Amino acid sequence: MKFFAALLLTCFSLLLSAQSFFAKEIDALLDPSLKPFYFSVASGDPHQTDVIIWTKVWNETNASVTVRWEVAVDTLMQHIVAVGQVTTDTTSANTVKVTVKELMPNTTYFYRFNTGGVFSPIGRTKTAPVDAEQLKFAVVSCSNYSHGYFNAYRLIASRNDISAVIHLGDYIYEYGADHNKKNKTVREHIPAHEILKLQDYRSRYAQYRLDKDLQEAHRLHPFITEWDDHEFANDTYKDGAKNHNTNEGDWSAREAIAKKVYFEWLPITDNAKNTVIRKLNYGNLAELFMLDGRTEGRCKQVESPYDTLLTCTTRTMLGKEQSDWLTSGIQNSTALWKVVANQVVFSELDAHQLTKKYSINPDAWDGYPEERKEILDSFYLHKVKNVVIVTGDIHLAWAFDLVQSPKNKQRYNAKTGEGVIGAEFVVPSVSSNGLGEKFPRGLCNLIGSIIKHKSTNPHLRFQNLVDHGFVLLDLNKQRANATWLFCKTVKKKTEKHKQKNSWSTKYNENRLVKQQ
Repeated sequence: MKFFAALLLTCFSLLLSAQSFFAKEIDALLDPSLKPFYFSVASGDPHQTDVIIWTKVWNETNASVTVRWEVAVDTLMQHIVAVGQVTTDTTSANTVKVTVKELMPNTTYFYRFNTGGVFSPIGRTKTAPVDAEQLKFAVVSCSNYSHGYFNAYRLIASRNDISAVIHLGDYIYEYGADHNKKNKTVREHIPAHEILKLQDYRSRYAQYRLDKDLQEAHRLHPFITEWDDHEFANDTYKDGAKNHNTNEGDWSAREAIAKKVYFEWLPITDNAKNTVIRKLNYGNLAELFMLDGRTEGRCKQVESPYDTLLTCTTRTMLGKEQSDWLTSGIQNSTALWKVVANQVVFSELDAHQLTKKYSINPDAWDGYPEERKEILDSFYLHKVKNVVIVTGDIHLAWAFDLVQSPKNKQRYNAKTGEGVIGAEFVVPSVSSNGLGEKFPRGLCNLIGSIIKHKSTNPHLRFQNLVDHGFVLLDLNKQRANATWLFCKTVKKKTEKHKQKNSWSTKYNENRLVKQQ
């Protein structure tokens, strides 16, 4: 089935090449001063000696375009260290993606493209280190264009101390204008309908990438990305999605389109399988494990916490191949910190005191408890420590001691850290609606106090159920520290923000401690 879907997609691409790649409404968002590089530049997947640089060329014809690129060690582009040229065409919507090799580790580089004598904006990127004393990552997820402005990206762009941006997914949202009418739309999506076809997905990414704040974050920092569900459709699993109906066509064709367009727009390493599963090595200090908790091995979500299928041992989120890759990779890693970029909340979260019907989130790891147990059992068996899981999806901010059976006092002690093997830091959304858009802050605080009660979730150390922003993950040889930076609002553009709560886990001690 997937072969025929891919074949259909190829044929569709050829048919579309004689038409516009994007909905006509995109034209009104274009900045004439950037022509033909309307979407600016980006970089990603930094290694010690190579990094990907990206752009997209606006071409008025269907002819192929030759683009020259150059990389320098100075902002004026006088000291060039690498040059080359590539040809792009309509099959990738004129995407330019280059892996620049033979670079120096832990080095800041500047790059640009030109075609027909016209230059792109100059981008900044940085290679990974071999030996590092400190690393800082901005960790983000869930940026819904229609729900608010990307002020978190603006804050990230303004920083000069970030090694890379880790994006945990929901980079775009597939919804149309008729979704969630209860909340006021801040900006309208293009196209106005739910995205299903190749032009739809390309237009939605184009709209996001014409946002100046997201452009600047990409221009000034390398991104390390993975997808979640909304790059496809809400609550995606390997054979479908909750937000994909039978009248919306074949799922495998839609999935193939979504993957193709994702790799067109993100500065991620191209590969034959269009997979986001990969490792990135930051030398002695950190190793990043990028997961696919959606399309690789996820079984369909159960409908209820009382479903007998919940504890079925054959139900997986990652699938055996990916799960084995993760556990063996962490066991064999020589890095001080093993950082897992994970889409949905990994730690147990008991909400039965709020509602028995939704006492667990079946789309999170609580809906796949047996596979989670196998992963944690492997970590305990091999005495793995210093695991840092960073998680998105939920539009809330949480910090958990990473532990199996948190309510079992024989296995976990919050005061001493007994039983803890690391930490999970859950990032707020960039702009996507959360509890703060549904309920008054006072009610959100009440909900939070019930969730955080030590009798139900003793391993939950910090939470914020209202604000939007990102996490600054700061790693050194003594500790892994997470600081939540919250934007004052996403309903209008602003740089005003607050730095709220830092939580650290010391090397080999693991339990979370609040920093003053």
